[in-house]
Amino acid sequence: MRTSEWIQVGFAIILAAAAWLRPLTFRRRAVIALLAIFAIFAIAAARCSVRSIAPDRASILRDWLTAVLMLVPYWQSGQFFMGPNKKIQLKLAEIDHWLLDLVPQMAWASGRGMRLSMEWAYMFCYPLVPLGLSVLYAAGLRGYTSTYWFIVLVPTYLCYAITPFVPALPPRSIAGKESIVSALPKNKGRVMNLWILKYGSIHAISFPSAHVASALAVSLVLLYFVPIAGIIFLITAFWIAIAAVVGGYHYAIDVILGAIMALIVFVLWLSHLIPSSLVTAPAAALTAVL
Repeated sequence: MRTSEWIQVGFAIILAAAAWLRPLTFRRRAVIALLAIFAIFAIAAARCSVRSIAPDRASILRDWLTAVLMLVPYWQSGQFFMGPNKKIQLKLAEIDHWLLDLVPQMAWASGRGMRLSMEWAYMFCYPLVPLGLSVLYAAGLRGYTSTYWFIVLVPTYLCYAITPFVPALPPRSIAGKESIVSALPKNKGRVMNLWILKYGSIHAISFPSAHVASALAVSLVLLYFVPIAGIIFLITAFWIAIAAVVGGYHYAIDVILGAIMALIVFVLWLSHLIPSSLVTAPAAALTAVL
């Protein structure tokens, strides 16, 4: 199996096992387990697809399946959320207040055009990861897909791993925290974002912000391999981070820590502190088990 597949299978199984160590209902544990089974089955089916389709097409299928399966640990981690921890939530708000006092007032963010651009930028975080892979393909760099997925998956999944230990609602959902959010005019972009979050999110924050971690990780990889595209994606990732805070989708500390996660993994890879065999090829010992 590829390293990215080991990461996805391993993480899904770890969360399924962790569900039995936490005081969850049987239904929640079952959902987490079923999601893990789905991820394992999907990866196994993709690997076996080489028997029915051309090897190159099977390889492409496995490249893109990873993007779809990134949702599995997100929904798994969401099953651990039983309600907000008031102390943690209050601490996050206090840290936010302190951090936001360090930067100039964002009066510019209330402009109609700026708000619209931020809402659309935040919505762009959903297709950003597969679009980044598309750029690699278009640039003829499909051979670096394993590197791409390693640098994107590791910080994103670390965010998901920490999330169950920091149960909190997003700022927009907390009474008294909507001051800057509710005072800003709604637009179609925000309406769409809120609709997506209502029906597709775990209704809690991912801590650190997995959206920011994945967006920045994608932009850093592209900045290295396809600089022009990397600059565009980096600007977009920055705007996503700003939108997450201004729109009340995340606390500022969520965003900062999510960015740090991505930066650490990328710098470790860039400094050759992560074995190249781990990034570009499956671990031989694990492959032998199969």
